[in-house]
Amino acid sequence: DTYLTMSEAARRIAVSRISLRRSVDREAIPVFEDPLDRRCRLVRIVDVDRLRQPRPIRLASVGPGDAAA
Repeated sequence: DTYLTMSEAARRIAVSRISLRRSVDREAIPVFEDPLDRRCRLVRIVDVDRLRQPRPIRLASVGPGDAAA
């Protein structure tokens, strides 16, 4: 596996580190500790690239009484 720091990953997908962190939390992407620097967090490139893949949109279901006039 190939890893990126959180900063590198954010640059790769053109988002802020905060936005990346939110996406990582929401998508439950694993974060790893750098063995040489415990303060540094790493993510796998394949997981970062997956964040940029299109996802289906969940549309709210319309009930019988919710029809538009």
